[in-house]
Amino acid sequence: MLEKILEFFRNLFSGLTGGSSKPKPTPVTEPTKPKPEDTLPPAEPTFPQDAPELDRDTASTVVVVSEDEPVVLQPGDDPAEVITPPPSTETAEEPPVVVEPEVDPDPVIEPPKHKQRYMWCLDNGHGKKTAGKRSPKFEDGKQFFEYEFNRDIVKRIINQLEVIGVEYFNVVPEVDIDNFLEGRVGRANRLESDLPKIFLSIHANAFGRSGWEPPSGIETWYFHTSRTGRAIAGVFQKHLMSKLNWNNRKLKSFPGKRQFYVLRNTSMPAVLTENGFYTNKEECRLLMKDSIRQKIADAHVEAILEIEKNGI
Repeated sequence: MLEKILEFFRNLFSGLTGGSSKPKPTPVTEPTKPKPEDTLPPAEPTFPQDAPELDRDTASTVVVVSEDEPVVLQPGDDPAEVITPPPSTETAEEPPVVVEPEVDPDPVIEPPKHKQRYMWCLDNGHGKKTAGKRSPKFEDGKQFFEYEFNRDIVKRIINQLEVIGVEYFNVVPEVDIDNFLEGRVGRANRLESDLPKIFLSIHANAFGRSGWEPPSGIETWYFHTSRTGRAIAGVFQKHLMSKLNWNNRKLKSFPGKRQFYVLRNTSMPAVLTENGFYTNKEECRLLMKDSIRQKIADAHVEAILEIEKNGI
């Protein structure tokens, strides 16, 4: 009996002083990291998504600069370091005498392999279900559709990049979709790549709501505060003007949150090319020609290769 009483008091005081009856710790769980697509803001229907959707008030705030103006990049601007080899310190020496081997009369020459530098996220803009984005009808009933033009240009670019060996990602291979803004940006942001990514969105321009209009030419857009984006845009505008020699509408951006969705929400440098006006009757005829489309694609490829070679 006495032993039971003593055991009772031992247990009682053990619980009060901490003893061996420690409460189990509350498990700590890591908060769930949001998926990239969950962090994207919804597309605002009143915000312009490309140049044709700018209203008069927004257009008045557009900043226009020449592609020839130099861009001074700051540390952290460039998506990849440009490594310049140091000057050689070796002294000149007499070359050794080399006995030339016999030459195969029919040598097989392997083309030099391209050294990949960037991952190019190629975005072909709108889909077949996007409202508008088409020219007025010509007298013969023919009509320009931007979704078809954008995809044709991207396809021509891809055909060349595959041969050269440049790394690319076709952001929207589908046709039967609408603007798909959040999906396009989400796919590019989620893409895993060992190479720095660059987002290139390809479009044709328009002015007005109905009928043929006079504006013409080529312009390239970038995110307003991105020096890297501006530098990339300058390379594309330069090559497009060199190939086509159309009206130069230069590089464009505008401050504030109403910048184009694909430029403001991509987690990488991004540019958007507007390759002529399909609301200009003469320019629209040109945009429907196979030879002109090939020139536009070639200009994009040349710009890509310049950036692949020299960096930003």
